[in-house]
Amino acid sequence: MRITWLLEVADQLWGGVKVALENANWLQRHGHQVTVVSRSRAPAWMRLECAFQQVQDFHAEHLPDGDVIIGTFWTTVPWAASAGPGKGVPVHFCQGYEGDNQEQSALRERIEAAYRLPGVAHITIAPHLTRLLQERFGVKAHEVRYAIDHGVHFPGEARTPGSPLRIGLVGPAQVAWKGLETGYAACRLLQAAGQQFVLVRATNTEPTANELAAPFPIEWHRQVPPASMGNYYRSLDVLMVTSGPEEGFFLPAIEAMACGVPTVLTDVPCFRDHAAVAGNDRYALFVPPANAGETAQAVVIASSLPEVRTALRSAGLELAAHYHQDHHGEQFVAALAEIVAQRAQKALRAPMRLVGQPERPVTRSPDTDLEQLRQRLQAAAAKRAQDGDLGAAARALTAAHHLSPDDRELLHAAADANLTAGAPDQALQMWDRLVDQGVEAEALHTGRGHALHALGRMHDAAQAFRAALAVGDRSASAHNRLGVVLFQAGDVAGARAEFERALMLQPDHGDARANLAALPAA
Repeated sequence: MRITWLLEVADQLWGGVKVALENANWLQRHGHQVTVVSRSRAPAWMRLECAFQQVQDFHAEHLPDGDVIIGTFWTTVPWAASAGPGKGVPVHFCQGYEGDNQEQSALRERIEAAYRLPGVAHITIAPHLTRLLQERFGVKAHEVRYAIDHGVHFPGEARTPGSPLRIGLVGPAQVAWKGLETGYAACRLLQAAGQQFVLVRATNTEPTANELAAPFPIEWHRQVPPASMGNYYRSLDVLMVTSGPEEGFFLPAIEAMACGVPTVLTDVPCFRDHAAVAGNDRYALFVPPANAGETAQAVVIASSLPEVRTALRSAGLELAAHYHQDHHGEQFVAALAEIVAQRAQKALRAPMRLVGQPERPVTRSPDTDLEQLRQRLQAAAAKRAQDGDLGAAARALTAAHHLSPDDRELLHAAADANLTAGAPDQALQMWDRLVDQGVEAEALHTGRGHALHALGRMHDAAQAFRAALAVGDRSASAHNRLGVVLFQAGDVAGARAEFERALMLQPDHGDARANLAALPAA
């Protein structure tokens, strides 16, 4: 397969970026033609074995042709969805749901819109993410098991806890839901209790002022290359993990287990999911999120009781063995192959595609009686519309469609006529039939948006207009339409942003200017 990965940044060391690039390398080694496309430079912290392109943006003209185009972070998913058929089937590789992150709260509606884009297939890496996509967005995702590099993460000799105790804490303190402040609070409790220890901090960001002011010893490991992380873990007596329920997977937990390190984990879905793989929950000590007291107590138990250390090491090694790159890669390829095959089957069932102005189908047989009747019905519809009898025109086109049920152009025209005649419910049913057939077109999603708007379903109408923007030319009028329904749905801030986007594209757009002026003051 020809596979394109879209990464906002490839030169920054984040777990999700590392996994995407490791996948790209694995796919290239196993015979696929892989290209990583990013707004940033190539990573200096790992060697890429596939092609790499730095681009200013992800417009289609900057993307290679392919069979699959994969969006990773939510901002790349709309670009994958709108790249066009020659660029590949759009796939979202979900390693965590961004919409629940406190840092993304102002963008949650846009994130949700990206997850609801039609025509995008989804791959998740954990059961709790699969459930979330199904429950919130009605998405049936392909699930693949995550992976770690066992060439880097392997056990050393079983350690005898030292004095001072070496407590590992990994991650950026700047991300609130990582909960690192709880780890620091636990360390202050340990210090107050007389425990001798050093906090062994690994981070891909600069330490915060609060971290630097901590009253206990800290050993800093900054921007550690992935190939060196195994040595970091093997130097620890225990790994303390403080993530909140927003965590998608957190590779360091499994990486540390693979290195034979006992772990203390928060009791959140991503860490509990491992029980389904392990067949038990004995691979870690679990503590409630944001509970410094229980975290401190668990750290002492995991590091000082020999039978607990031995049990955690053994169960952790057994669990980590399930997360292997070859197994992950094989599942990933199988998911992509199934997604591409399903899209191809849809295309075979309905080969005509709406793109902008519908094209005339070439499969009609003009000699049949049914074809002549269909033509007469279409002519009658045109005459009725000219005479102002829109209802009769809609009925004639609907009847013509029933004579040619596989004619997408005719179905689209009948839906348009029903909407114009004041029957948005019938129009919506027709457009939904096209959506079910896998059709992607700006006109289709715009029509659905108008029908939903007429039915008073403002939130659904906004989503349809967003879908039109994702696959269309992002015109000022399209942003203005979205702004109108957002305002009517009660989202004044969202409406303001859309009217402003419309005016950026077309400063003389009268409707957008009037609508913006009519909004209440911020």
